[in-house]
Amino acid sequence: MDKYTIPQHLDSPFKVILWTWDEAVAFSVPFFTLFLLMNSPLIGVGVGIFLVFLLKKMKGEEGHYFLAHMAYWHLPPLIRYKVTPPSYIREIIG
Repeated sequence: MDKYTIPQHLDSPFKVILWTWDEAVAFSVPFFTLFLLMNSPLIGVGVGIFLVFLLKKMKGEEGHYFLAHMAYWHLPPLIRYKVTPPSYIREIIG
């Protein structure tokens, strides 16, 4: 009977425990980098928490997909979309 689950919100982002995936990456990369390379996990926790706070502040003002949109417009084309034109084409004359 509970074979299918219906999400309550269709736009809710994927979460890892309490954080969204980008917040989890923003915390874990400095933590594990500083823990493994410099053997200082407390500084890694501090830097990770600061980056998560900064990321939440940016996403709160601009929206959840702000960083994805910034990456689309300002980075080389890492992901090719089927419908969306490449970001370097600024004007489309049809």
